[in-house]
Amino acid sequence: MKNLIFLFMFILSLVFTGCDVNNSLLPKSEIDNELKSAQLKMVPIKGDAQSHVTESLNGIPVFGTLSGTISHLGKLDIDESTWYTISVEMDEQTWTISWEMFGAVCAANGDLLKYILSGSFSILDNEISGHIDFNGGTGRFSQAGGTAEFTGYADDPMNITSMYMHMDGMISNVGCSHGNESELATQNEAIAEAFIDAFNAHDADMLNSLFADDFVYTEVTSGRTFTNKVDLAMYINGTVSGVPDSQFDIVSVVANEQYAAVVWIWKATNTVGWPYMGIPPTDKYFEMLGASVMEIEDGKIIWNKDYWDWNTFMQLIGVML
Repeated sequence: MKNLIFLFMFILSLVFTGCDVNNSLLPKSEIDNELKSAQLKMVPIKGDAQSHVTESLNGIPVFGTLSGTISHLGKLDIDESTWYTISVEMDEQTWTISWEMFGAVCAANGDLLKYILSGSFSILDNEISGHIDFNGGTGRFSQAGGTAEFTGYADDPMNITSMYMHMDGMISNVGCSHGNESELATQNEAIAEAFIDAFNAHDADMLNSLFADDFVYTEVTSGRTFTNKVDLAMYINGTVSGVPDSQFDIVSVVANEQYAAVVWIWKATNTVGWPYMGIPPTDKYFEMLGASVMEIEDGKIIWNKDYWDWNTFMQLIGVML
């Protein structure tokens, strides 16, 4: 009888804690077996999402948000569900765009599920398709993994502002882990924040310290690239010289174990300008949205891409195009 009561109480504890066996009366070895079983269990994940483009560059969406409803997450929190473009290639013969992006979708309870996405978009057929890899997150998704396929279409193939996608796949460990996010993802998020801190401090040495010896820094807007730390120092010093009161406010930052991205608002007053670039001082105060996306390896940035719109910048600082 005692054994039956114990078994009944254990089953109830699993029901009410959603696979959390940390407080179980079972021996540790049996708890470990329960956790391993939970980690290996794969369950379906599917849903519909709408991608909202926040910023495009040369017609290519570079970052934005997601809304919709996905199983195990519920209704997505659009303010915290984000995506960032890693790379884009255009096949001009077939009018097909291939791209990679990463980001996080936010569940109704605030937990984040991180992902990396690779896909293609046929402009002529208005068809989107691709593959998603899930790679951890926060809360009950801290140890989640799995894959999904997706299909969809864009609202306007020539000027995308929204994309509609249906996804279907399998995911592990949903609701059965309550650990912290991986230390590597947390470290990479801190590196992205330090990247902004360096610009705010106008500190070229601090910025250089975040990069590996071999790196590529790309200002996507202009196409300029920097591959050594002397040039990178000149870049940050030159950027802030025209607007000495430069301040970058972080809007959002997200990272996984490989990539990090930070959306920022550049706030400054064009009191000096950049005469060597033909940009005079106008004393105009501006606030401009942009993003920096980076890959991090062994605690150092190996590439970074800055996304912001040149025409918007020139208009904000009061320079006629």
